[in-house]
Amino acid sequence: MYYNIISIMHTRLATIDDIPQLVSLGKSLLELHGTWDPPYYQLTQDFDSQFGQFIQQHISHPYQFVIVMEKDTQIVGFVSGFVKSLYPWFTVKSVGHITYLITLPDMRQLGIGEILEEKALQWFKEKNIQYVEVYTDEKNIIGGIVWDKLGYVPFKKFLRKTI
Repeated sequence: MYYNIISIMHTRLATIDDIPQLVSLGKSLLELHGTWDPPYYQLTQDFDSQFGQFIQQHISHPYQFVIVMEKDTQIVGFVSGFVKSLYPWFTVKSVGHITYLITLPDMRQLGIGEILEEKALQWFKEKNIQYVEVYTDEKNIIGGIVWDKLGYVPFKKFLRKTI
C-alpha cells in the first residue's frame, strides 16, 4: 500500500514558489515544539516572513539546500541543510548539518522522511562531506526515534541553562 503512495511522489530541489508551503510546514513543526517548551519556541509575529527568508537563503546558496517531496503540486515534506565549517585545527574541515526534516502529519510512516534524508545525504556526498549532524529536542520522542532509525547516534550533549 505504502509503495503505491510513494510511487506517485517525487523529490526535487525547492524553488522560490514553494516558500509559502514550506513556511506552513515549518510553522507546524515549530508550533509542536512550542507545546514542549512554550517560552523557548514562541514564534514572532513576523515568523512567516523570517522563515521564508531562511528558506530563500537555503534555496539560493550553493552550500545550502532544500529538497521537497511532492505529490501532484502539494509538498508533503522537506529536508533542508547546509555545509558547516569546523575549526581550522581539525583535519575534518566541514560537516553536513540537517536543519529540518518535516513531513505532513497524515503522510508520516510512509518512508518519506527516509527518502528525503537519503536525498540530503546524496547532496552532502556531492560536496565531499563525510559526516552529517542533526539536532533534535529531547522532548521530541518521535523525532528521536526517526533519527535513531536512520542511523544517527549521539556524539555530543547539547546543553542549555535559563538565566
